[in-house]
Amino acid sequence: MERLCHAFVLTEGSEAEYDRMHAEIWPELVAAIVDSGYRDYSLFRRGTHVICVCECHPDVATSRRRMTERHQDVVDRWNEAMEPLIATMVDDDGALFEYELCWYLEGDQT
Repeated sequence: MERLCHAFVLTEGSEAEYDRMHAEIWPELVAAIVDSGYRDYSLFRRGTHVICVCECHPDVATSRRRMTERHQDVVDRWNEAMEPLIATMVDDDGALFEYELCWYLEGDQT
């Protein structure tokens, strides 16, 4: 298992619509996420800034490949619906603004 963290910026004024879309997320998208190996998927938002954190099973590359191979249609439809809400998601080379894991506290420490 590998963890993935990336961030992006919403278009100013789209925060409520972004939250609404995720409160009503498409069941077929959730199924695609699970089928591709993503687990414990969380989105954190502060104003227009969003951070995504998830686990990828068995790893990031495999989860991404599965999503593309098995579910590109739903990904394309979701991305099209989200496009007006997102100001910046990738760098000049088209890569997500990913963060490297530098520390992790594993398990229950109580």
